[in-house]
Amino acid sequence: MSSPKENENLSFQSQFKLDKAYYKECFEESEANGLAIKPKYGLLILLVALGFFAIYGLQEHYLGNFLILLAVVECLAFYYRKAWWVTRQALSRAAGNVVTVSITDNQITTKASHAEFCYAFNAIEKLIETERGFLVFQSNKPSYISKSGLSAEAIEFLSQKVTKNI
Repeated sequence: MSSPKENENLSFQSQFKLDKAYYKECFEESEANGLAIKPKYGLLILLVALGFFAIYGLQEHYLGNFLILLAVVECLAFYYRKAWWVTRQALSRAAGNVVTVSITDNQITTKASHAEFCYAFNAIEKLIETERGFLVFQSNKPSYISKSGLSAEAIEFLSQKVTKNI
């Protein structure tokens, strides 16, 4: 049997399920590689300042308390962002679907019952290898492919693409 490297047309195919574990891994790997959301300090300061102004300047206690409470909710949303994001993804129509990943010499294709994406290597802006997967950037939008669903040959092939900067 010949190895994929000896063939003219490389082709790797695998499947994985979009479950809570996948979504957690996706969030953690994205955040660890600079895609983390930063706190909105400006918004928090503005909400608190407007809240105090409404309470002490306008004597509108309900409005002031509402604005300050909105700042607290924003802090909670930032603190629980991972749980919130994973829960939203787990409740989406994509959750539970099996995704088929196909990797060829020219592109990466992902297919699920709800969507199909094609990432041509000549159109990929950036490919980053993480500890547990690959971040694919096309049109400035990141996508995540987990190594757990890929064969050793596919991982090696994508790793070579990373070192070549595609």
